[in-house]
Amino acid sequence: MPLARWAFNIRQPLLLENIEPLVTSLTDDDNHGRIIVPVSNLLNYLPKVESDTIRQLHLEDDMRRALVARLMIHAFFTAHHHCQWEDLVFDDSESTRPVVLSPEYLKNVSFNISYHGDWVILVGETESTSGSPVLLGVDVMDFQEQVPGESFESFSSCFQDQFTEKEITFMAEASAEGTQPCTETQLKRFYRLWCLKESTIKALDVRPDFDLKTIEFVIHDEEETEKPILSTVIEVHEPKPEQLPEEGWAFEEALLDADHCYAIAAQSLMEKAILDGSEIRRFDWKELLKDAVPYPA
Repeated sequence: MPLARWAFNIRQPLLLENIEPLVTSLTDDDNHGRIIVPVSNLLNYLPKVESDTIRQLHLEDDMRRALVARLMIHAFFTAHHHCQWEDLVFDDSESTRPVVLSPEYLKNVSFNISYHGDWVILVGETESTSGSPVLLGVDVMDFQEQVPGESFESFSSCFQDQFTEKEITFMAEASAEGTQPCTETQLKRFYRLWCLKESTIKALDVRPDFDLKTIEFVIHDEEETEKPILSTVIEVHEPKPEQLPEEGWAFEEALLDADHCYAIAAQSLMEKAILDGSEIRRFDWKELLKDAVPYPA
């Protein structure tokens, strides 16, 4: 089954040439003779309920990540599911992810989105399935989020009840890589496992009280690269959650850059493999906004 894998780096400047300005507040910036537009202009490309929620965010980076995430969702459905940008309506109240309310024929399309650090990442079905349902989850993590100088032991002690003994051993036994100290490689393994667990519970659409120690990840390729890894497998332990299928899982992991990793979790009983190791598609503003139109004020 074809999947979209999209990624967007929020550090990209929004240039006037990429967008028709919808408000008059522009910022002049000598960026090789081009004008940089405030990203807040793009709130006009979202329905009022979505833009009002984003306006409540106080930090610039939080606003950028949330805004890009909603734009990516609209762009994904417009590009792959034959609908108009301005016709999309979502409900955020009953699920851990946005649910399509309109057009109604899109409500069973599986997709998921995640953002952290510099990146927003989306995964979604590019074709609607009428047979076995597909569960999709994705998570991205910034390696640099930990407190500088903090030891792996003190950092990971807060999460002891969320990892199995084998997973903790996998993290603790990481050795130094080149000029990277041992603590840094341990933390990278921590974030890698965290991505796998988060992507799985997002695929299941379960609440935060899910017992993460009931799922254990067996990692065969110990070091991540920008080429996706497909060899990681999941084991389910007692007490087995009722909402957790044991069969049909596949995982795809890779680095987005030196500071960010991501994981995709997919579950389906279809015979054909869902994940095939395709590299993620990296978008710029022009690609992201090519089908965008403003919503009525």
